[in-house]
Amino acid sequence: MACPRLLVPGRSVSAAEQEPQEPRLSGADVAAWRRRQRLARDFAESQRAGVAAVISLAEADALSGSPPTREAGARQPEPPASPGGPDTNSASARPAGIIALSPPVIDRPGTPTGPAPVTPDRPPAAGTPTTGTQPSLKRRATRDSRGFAYLEFPLLIAILTTQAVLSLRLVWSNTAFRNEAIYLSAGHVEIENWLHGTPVPAYATYFPGAPVIYPPIGAIADSLGGLAAARVLSLLFMLGVTFLLWSLTSRLFGRKAGVCAAALFAVLGPTLLLGALATFDAMGLFLLAASAWCMVSARDRDDSTLLLVAGTVLLVVANATAYSTVLFDPAIVALAGLAVAEKGGRKAAVARSGYVAAGTIGLLCALLAIGGPLYSAGVLYTAASRTARGQPTLLILMDAWRWTGLVWVIATAGVILCALRRRGRVQVMILAILATSAVLVPLDQARIHSAAPSSNNVDFGAWFAAAAAGYAMAQLSQIGQWKSLRIAVAGLVLIGVALPAGILGRTQASKIFEAWPNSVQMTSGILSLTRVHPGNYLAEDYTIPEFYLESTVSWQRWSGTSYFRYTPPGTKHPLTGLAAYRAAINRHYFSLVILDFEETVQTDGEIVADLDQAGGYRVIGVVPSSLGQYTIWAYEAPQKSESRHGHR
Repeated sequence: MACPRLLVPGRSVSAAEQEPQEPRLSGADVAAWRRRQRLARDFAESQRAGVAAVISLAEADALSGSPPTREAGARQPEPPASPGGPDTNSASARPAGIIALSPPVIDRPGTPTGPAPVTPDRPPAAGTPTTGTQPSLKRRATRDSRGFAYLEFPLLIAILTTQAVLSLRLVWSNTAFRNEAIYLSAGHVEIENWLHGTPVPAYATYFPGAPVIYPPIGAIADSLGGLAAARVLSLLFMLGVTFLLWSLTSRLFGRKAGVCAAALFAVLGPTLLLGALATFDAMGLFLLAASAWCMVSARDRDDSTLLLVAGTVLLVVANATAYSTVLFDPAIVALAGLAVAEKGGRKAAVARSGYVAAGTIGLLCALLAIGGPLYSAGVLYTAASRTARGQPTLLILMDAWRWTGLVWVIATAGVILCALRRRGRVQVMILAILATSAVLVPLDQARIHSAAPSSNNVDFGAWFAAAAAGYAMAQLSQIGQWKSLRIAVAGLVLIGVALPAGILGRTQASKIFEAWPNSVQMTSGILSLTRVHPGNYLAEDYTIPEFYLESTVSWQRWSGTSYFRYTPPGTKHPLTGLAAYRAAINRHYFSLVILDFEETVQTDGEIVADLDQAGGYRVIGVVPSSLGQYTIWAYEAPQKSESRHGHR
């Protein structure tokens, strides 16, 4: 477009001068013009509108062809400097007295003398070195994580399937364990109490968990599908525990760590065992894991109130379901604070931990107040004042080492590795808390010199330690520069740790399931005897026949050899212990006496002596079991005995 010319009065202009001249533009000038255009587009809307208005006025004057009128003698303004324009300093480029109007540009830069710099919206010149040729460690880790995402869910499904198969093979391998029998029987009694108001024994005084939480749930499953259904319910809880471990570890340490942690935990002996036992442990561990997941997941939410409240409530319900989970409350509270320490700082971490601790203590106190003295006595007996059994401390620790020693060693290595790499004090503290949780149960058992529940309770600490172990295994998989090499190393680490742990765990769980006698023959024999000899029954392990014969014999008619209370007729003071057994046998209170001389050998010997002294009892059968045999005495009335002698 030709630039308009202003004619100076009193001066004639030649035809050549009136003809518009095309400007000569160099490459640098074109580049400068384009830069000015980009800068102009970045101004505010009002500035661009003003510039457009000025340009439109100039174009209108040029199209009209009439020069602007000037008053005679008026002083013309000096033409503005036009740096960066075509040949602005050349006298031949513009005749004297002619002013060339150009679009106004504010803060226009000077004409560059060197090559144009590379801008984000302009591709770099060929041969220019960039940082993309050598990816940084962070970019490489992101790329590896994206590649591993395709394998993550198939691996997780394979892990859960393996855990389910290994636990299911135990479900039908043996009859009910004593604890299974008593918890499921208690659940049926509690349901009958809710529905019909039948009396309930004082389960709350000696159960290691609230008898109104898991036992009724397990009893419902037992009513639907028998003992196998109740055991499958525990398996579902344990599969959920493994899934929560994967999710929590992935949030804390990455996807590889989550898969490694889940694979290691899923094949442990205690994990397989809890997945095949109808006890409160699986449900308690699931609630504890869900609480920890809520606390860690709350750090990724702007409004984390709902997750924190849910985590606190789940923690309290876990404590009520299994009293032993109280040992891990400090770890949950610490995780709640450390999860936000990096973003919110120390003050936010202390505040969050304080809120969770206060809420947990308040809810627990409220539950104890509602439960009354029976639940308070049960909590004190189970968690604080259990009777010492005299087992050596070293033996207890070695027993726990056999079950979860591998997990604890790898978790400790993860803490040391993180500290050496200086990944941050917060991450080191999280790993230390997770690894330390593995030794809480063994230390508590060493305190009371009892390793009885070791195979079950150590799995609670192993769940926490497995997260730290997953971190250590994931760090080992970072060896090498190539993506394929890293995936191969990760696979070798996973197989090299999980496979031996799975073989050992399967063997350990199978041995535990074979440790108690199979009661099929015993229960079938007792069922026929109870029809011939109605009355009250004394059995060394009465929980097993009580569970299997609950539809024909009520729980009030069963007594055990570990504790017995009896009030003789005509007296007001009840007797306990050996005196109670002697008084009851002398009055022929029991129609059947069933002993296997396994759990209470000394008490069994005293009972046999009382049977011989009282008279009227005789051995009517010996039922073999996988660990020994059951000897059964039956009481026969004297008149029946005399009539038999008369016939002879």
